[in-house]
Amino acid sequence: MIKGPTSENSAYPDSLKAKFTLSVEDPLRGGQMLSGVLFAVPYKRYRMELSGPMGIGVGSVLWSDSGWTFVLPQQKKYIRGKGYLLGGFAGIPFFDIHQVASAFWGELLPRDRSIQLSSDSAGLKVLKGKDAQGIAFEALKDKNGRVVCVSRGGMGSYEFDVFADFDGLVVPMEIKAYSGSRKVLSLHIKSIKKNVPWSAGTWRLPVPDSYEPLEE
Repeated sequence: MIKGPTSENSAYPDSLKAKFTLSVEDPLRGGQMLSGVLFAVPYKRYRMELSGPMGIGVGSVLWSDSGWTFVLPQQKKYIRGKGYLLGGFAGIPFFDIHQVASAFWGELLPRDRSIQLSSDSAGLKVLKGKDAQGIAFEALKDKNGRVVCVSRGGMGSYEFDVFADFDGLVVPMEIKAYSGSRKVLSLHIKSIKKNVPWSAGTWRLPVPDSYEPLEE
């Protein structure tokens, strides 16, 4: 665990593979605990596999800037879309795929950001700015220089805690996402490896002909 002063990692890896657990907080369906594996080429493409008890697959996600696919094998359904916002279906809240994925290599502030104002308040540094899409955000850094919270306009907020070193990357092991005051996601990072080889099939997510589109 990292206890000394830290800052965001100055460079992100060419690729990585990470294992994590994910808790989805759905007021209608109840909480659900999942295990996950993330394959990532930062800001270019992501593959995420989610499984439930006994390792049964419950979801697969493939994202690139040309579009994304989410497959739910148990329901034999799928959904496709474009852009960096995913969710709004099957009890999954909307989230910025880059905001979540970039935490795995320790970049917690929005990419291509502009900081408009910074000030100290009660020992915390308050950062205000805009991301590449012009969406306003506000972030808090603790006394050690770690980003501990990011709020992005009407897109929710994220809390980061328990920083640790994984394969040379300083990242928060605990990530929580909120919609307003309601917690919608909790993520615990278990392991991260940089530059792990994978097969070409990692970046293909075929949808069986028998699967039906998922209604949003």
